Amino acid sequence: MWGFESPLSHPMDPRDTRYARQERLAEFGADAQRRLGAATAVVVGLGALGSVAADLLARAGVGRLRLLDRDVVDWPNLQRQVLYTEADADAGRLKAEAARERLHAVNSGIRLEAHAEELHAGNVSALLEGADVVVDGTDNFRTRYLVNDWAVRAGKPWVYAGVVSTYGLVGAHLPGGPCLRCTWPDPPDAADAPTCRSAGVLGPAVSVVAGAASGEALKILAGRDEAVCPGYLYLDLWTGDYRRMAGDRDPACPCCGAEGTQPWLSGAHGTRRAEPVCGGNAVQVPAGATTPDLEALESKLAGTVDSLVRATRYLRFESDGLDIYLFADGRALVRGTEDPDRARAVVEATVGG
Repeated sequence: MWGFESPLSHPMDPRDTRYARQERLAEFGADAQRRLGAATAVVVGLGALGSVAADLLARAGVGRLRLLDRDVVDWPNLQRQVLYTEADADAGRLKAEAARERLHAVNSGIRLEAHAEELHAGNVSALLEGADVVVDGTDNFRTRYLVNDWAVRAGKPWVYAGVVSTYGLVGAHLPGGPCLRCTWPDPPDAADAPTCRSAGVLGPAVSVVAGAASGEALKILAGRDEAVCPGYLYLDLWTGDYRRMAGDRDPACPCCGAEGTQPWLSGAHGTRRAEPVCGGNAVQVPAGATTPDLEALESKLAGTVDSLVRATRYLRFESDGLDIYLFADGRALVRGTEDPDRARAVVEATVGG
């Protein structure tokens, strides 16, 4: 009477029927589910949008899910980033590892890969290799334009997603179709673009935008490219403004046009600057010229800093009232400040330039 089903209606192992409601969709079916099970999706960024998208893709049964994020869990994340707990925030766990653990508990039948790395021109080909779709959960346009360059060069689909305040935008880009730079040839100036730090973000708006992005990704993975929405979907959860925006192919596009190039792939638009992360109260300091030896650095820092801990992929310690993570790839995340100069100074004073 209240929608509960009798156990007798499930004579099979419940694991064999976990996707039954999805398979019953007229637009989907068992064949699409098999395609999902054989597919690889990469979620770049596991913050607000990425955590919701990764959860939805894992529950849908995407066979291989690669999770990329450079950040750690902090208390302000918990308002909208659904994969993390208070214990994760207290421990400052890597988002990639915390997400993999949570998603394994959600669906132990899929393959999960976690990479606590920043995506850049030097590793993009390796980290996105084999992807059948890439889902955008990033917090900066530099990474989005890098993914767009890679997708055009590799002939792979990707789904753009962005959210801030109460509104967001979603756009699926298919091989041979319009790319991100057909509509926006160049990224906006960082000073002009609102972020969750400057404008805040409504948690339900994140879920709506991430749901739309995940839906586009599932269409692609299921082989239903004809159902992918053309252009971009704009959604404002506060005003109720939902509309489709054009995203037409530009024959003169600087990326996918006949004479287009992919400068982000070459590293021409990379950055060596320390910069605040979107979540706030932290600064990322880029890697130096050499890869650090974490074991040797642990010995060097012992007795000179507070709360020194070495994990597999990072060193964590406190200095000058700041919480510092030094990662195996050489970059550092400094929590407790949004001042890039202060963050870089404490890294140089403790670890070296």
